[in-house]
Amino acid sequence: MKYQAGQTVYVQQHKATVEAGYSGGIDFYDLKFSDGRTVAFPEYEITAEPRVGYEKSDNINSPAHYTQGKYEVIDIIQASMSRAGFQGYLLGNMTKYLMRCQHKHQDGGSEDLKKLIWYAEKYIANLRVETA
Repeated sequence: MKYQAGQTVYVQQHKATVEAGYSGGIDFYDLKFSDGRTVAFPEYEITAEPRVGYEKSDNINSPAHYTQGKYEVIDIIQASMSRAGFQGYLLGNMTKYLMRCQHKHQDGGSEDLKKLIWYAEKYIANLRVETA
């Protein structure tokens, strides 16, 4: 594992403390943020220093149009649903992005496929938290 429990890390510009780490095909970490939330993130989203210039739009991981104030819409949706309901929501979005990937963009759907992967990783993290 790259990060240790108690270590300070960043997701984009947001400071957090590593609570626990889980190895597997994709390494995940439970991160505790200043507002008290503990959320699972894949290793590649975490850095030892805040990302400089992250203010630019990232249509895959943090679309500007999905942020309302300091909360992202996905976090609001998750907080409003049961775990099973949220898992169904994630599976539905994976299906949506898979079904339209070849029809929406001229790039062969690579952006939609990246979003499908994002939702799949969110689903895996949600499963891992449930069984931990």
